[in-house]
Amino acid sequence: MTIIGSLGLAGCTLPDAGVDVSGDLKLLYAPFSLNNPPRYWQVHQAHDTIPAPLSWEDKDGRIALAARPGMGAFEIGRRTNVIVLASPFLSFDWQFNNAAQVGDVELVLGFRRQAQGSWTESDLGSGKPTMDQEVRIAVGQYSVRYGEWQHEYFDLATLYRRYWPDSPADEVRLVWIGLVSGKDHVAHENSVTHLTHILLSR
Repeated sequence: MTIIGSLGLAGCTLPDAGVDVSGDLKLLYAPFSLNNPPRYWQVHQAHDTIPAPLSWEDKDGRIALAARPGMGAFEIGRRTNVIVLASPFLSFDWQFNNAAQVGDVELVLGFRRQAQGSWTESDLGSGKPTMDQEVRIAVGQYSVRYGEWQHEYFDLATLYRRYWPDSPADEVRLVWIGLVSGKDHVAHENSVTHLTHILLSR
């Protein structure tokens, strides 16, 4: 089941070393090869365009993923295995250039319902996981100025209950976090959305 969210979202060490002492999972804090991504990551994009739909850039002193959906469709994501009630907070930073629009890029969250204890948080498997439920959320807000960093921060458990109020959240795991080119409109060729500091925290 896929739900397209109309939320305006309000706000690494390398992936294999992305858990800090507090148990937070850090993503998109450091660049890695988009042609040969590390374990648990998956990247799909066109390779015959210049610039490519996805690239790493130093933006205002931050290492950020530059997403250019006008140059072609893309998907980048990381497999996770986190109980929603145990690590309920997701945050990230984003910035538009003057050609970007809300929804050029969408955040994808994939959930799986299962009994606790059926597998451990370190048992991630490989490839994109099977998902029972998926939410796609447009990145951006209409009220912000381009060229300024915005911080988004929200509660995954609350988000989950909003869409599936009758499902027990204590049996749900977040198994996928991804970014994809939006489907609702065609992005401008010069559109760039910068994203960085994706963090799952307790």
